[in-house]
Amino acid sequence: MQLPDQVVARLRRLSCLHPCTRVQFRLPDASDFCVILSQEPGEPPAFARYGEVEGAALILEMSQTTLDAVMEGQLSARHAFLLGDIRYSGDRDLAAALADLFPAA
Repeated sequence: MQLPDQVVARLRRLSCLHPCTRVQFRLPDASDFCVILSQEPGEPPAFARYGEVEGAALILEMSQTTLDAVMEGQLSARHAFLLGDIRYSGDRDLAAALADLFPAA
């Protein structure tokens, strides 16, 4: 999965990241994917791949429809969370920071 350039740029600026952070996306109506964020020298700063990752710092669960609406700016990630359309487990600070990455238009 290719993340939009503006999302990758914002991910690099998150202050709550550890040297290697893994975020697992669970999509019950599509393929699961994970985003691996690295601040280690020589590693790509952010890349996504399909499947599951071990030791995820954050797990986000939502439908493909919700993910599409958030990525396209039609739905606020924070609003989707408050409605129960996005559920998370893991690092609360990272979850809050990620919600701010996808502002609705």
